[in-house]
Amino acid sequence: MLSKQQEQQVQQGQRAFDAYYDQLGTSLVSFVERLGIQPSHEVLTNAAEYLPYVDAAMRNIAIRDESWQWVRTMLGYFIGEYFVQSHGGCWFLETQPQSPHFCRTMVGGFESSLPPDAAIEPDALALAFLGQALPRELARLVADTETGLASQH
Repeated sequence: MLSKQQEQQVQQGQRAFDAYYDQLGTSLVSFVERLGIQPSHEVLTNAAEYLPYVDAAMRNIAIRDESWQWVRTMLGYFIGEYFVQSHGGCWFLETQPQSPHFCRTMVGGFESSLPPDAAIEPDALALAFLGQALPRELARLVADTETGLASQH
């Protein structure tokens, strides 16, 4: 049973999640296009094939302060879509108050090669990636995350 405050948090979180998810497709395509990767729209169905290209494009880029939040969000979109597409997962808002990810956007519900109860927080992974020293390695971060999730069970 959620407290009144938790219910309000979930309602606010759901509105934020809906806005985030509504922007995902067009924003991700625009991001990939800005990185010079073509055809950009195919990232929506073939994110795994785009991982080496996004990795190479982001490896040595210094992010300016004014674009840092946007880049983090776009990388979160990409990482999330990679896991959704590669492992048959889905996007969701964590609504379990005991979870350390309460009211955060998550990817989980995996149908293949990862435990079905495993989940990731794409924005946290994007933040971890941006926190790496140059040259950054997105492909390694993704592979390490997959290995960690697979070994949980």
